[in-house]
Amino acid sequence: MLGTSVLAVAVLFAGCVSIPSSGGVNAEAPAPAEESLELDTIVPGPVQDASQLQILEGFIDAAASPRNGYQVARQFLTPTFADEWSASDGATIDVLADRGFTEVGETSIVVDATPAAQLSPTGQYDISESTPIELRYDFEQVEGQWRISLAPPGLLTDQTTFSQVFRSYPLFFYSGDFDYLVPDLRWFAGRDSAQTSIVRALLVGPSDWLAAGVRSAFPEGTRLASASVPVSGRVASVDLSGATDDDIVNVQRMQEQLDESLDGVRNVDDVALSLNGVEQNVPELSPAPLKNPPVDPRPVVFDGTTFGYLATSGEGIEQIPDLSPQVEALAPIGAALGSGGESAAVLTGAGVSIVRAGEEAVPFDPRDGLIVPALDGHGVVWTVPGAFPDQLVVRPADGSADAVQLPVPWSGSSIAALEISRDSTRLVALLGDGNATHFVAASIQRDAAGIPVALSTVTLGLADIVGSPRDVTWLDAGTVASLTALPGGGTRVITQELGGFADDPRLGPDDATAIDGGNSVRDIRLLTSAGLLEVPSGVGWQARASGILLMASQQPD
Repeated sequence: MLGTSVLAVAVLFAGCVSIPSSGGVNAEAPAPAEESLELDTIVPGPVQDASQLQILEGFIDAAASPRNGYQVARQFLTPTFADEWSASDGATIDVLADRGFTEVGETSIVVDATPAAQLSPTGQYDISESTPIELRYDFEQVEGQWRISLAPPGLLTDQTTFSQVFRSYPLFFYSGDFDYLVPDLRWFAGRDSAQTSIVRALLVGPSDWLAAGVRSAFPEGTRLASASVPVSGRVASVDLSGATDDDIVNVQRMQEQLDESLDGVRNVDDVALSLNGVEQNVPELSPAPLKNPPVDPRPVVFDGTTFGYLATSGEGIEQIPDLSPQVEALAPIGAALGSGGESAAVLTGAGVSIVRAGEEAVPFDPRDGLIVPALDGHGVVWTVPGAFPDQLVVRPADGSADAVQLPVPWSGSSIAALEISRDSTRLVALLGDGNATHFVAASIQRDAAGIPVALSTVTLGLADIVGSPRDVTWLDAGTVASLTALPGGGTRVITQELGGFADDPRLGPDDATAIDGGNSVRDIRLLTSAGLLEVPSGVGWQARASGILLMASQQPD
């Protein structure tokens, strides 16, 4: 083994250097208002008579500078391979402390890397299995200097460098009924070319795990008519070929997708769409699809007597008209509230029952060992036994269709919780797998009536932690949180953006049993076995209410 690479950086005043990538050096006049200050890391090119290892380390470190198509990184390659190598073929994000190098023969080095995540060519970030991999690099001499003649596709970068160089952008697709805009987080390097990367990825389509549950307004075969998306006067010009303007509503939907997906790009305030060279000037889509639909900010709770909305002060519960009395009569141990407070799925000792406003409760699923049910925005109830995570059953609360068991894309010995997103396109599940949790997301394929017919065959892996799974919740359209009990006592709360990083685990109350979310990453509630409803306060937790037996998930009105 040759040891672990020490990050090679340019040194100025004994520090790493970042310089503005927009605006002149020592310019007399300030940059125009539409130019924002961006910082680029200075990375050195090859030094004279560098060894193969030094060339390889320099090439890997040069991933920190995507400017001009990774111009510095290409200096470490042979002229022929420099023309062939594509930095846009994705990335392996590894653990720098575990990286090692092994010489193989006289002209090859193998990098031993432990992946933390993989990045696809279209910017999809996916947590990887931590099984070590080997990446081979071959070398040739060019005018007496070693250069890389063959390397794996894409980039190898460590977690810290990745977070410094790449930036996340939510692309947006539609729910199956076009009522909602659904985020699909992607990561791209090179801020000057972000708008081009976003549009290209948008035309390719949603992430693999999300594709079953969403749709795009762009017809298959639609492509950029030019090599890039130029920005002038804060307007991004998107010229597409392969799509027609025959359907005005679909053109409006294409415009909406572009507007929302490019919203986070610097210097872009507007998007000009052209189809086959003809600029489109369509009115705004009406009604506009909802993005990040909110739920009632008040927790829905049951204290043994009253089921309803907990007052902001934590004192008093407001009943839900025509629904609360029927729920209370069931002596619930778990519940999910439907849209508009018109229905509820209720877990009791006898299984799951359905309650609809103004009607008597109806038994739904009598199986033993069911976890707290989920209820989506289409009025479909989801039930599964904790000990049999593959026996997932769905059925409309109104009884308009029979119960159906859906094949599941996950594995695990148990399931602790399952929650449906507020746009009803996705779900998250928290499973037990030996002595660890297994946290996954999947998308939901529905028929024309909104009945689930399948889950995505691919899941999005989220942050796992050693311990016993307790509960999950949605915090907004793209962020979820999990609660896990640790083997040595105590609990941990992990918040994570789908397709992104998990925040550092937060210590929870020792006896926390359930988690619920409001409308932001700061609006988290935990329920303890002692009946305390606790909310974040500084680095700890503060009781807002006592005597609470359960918290119920909600769907937007």
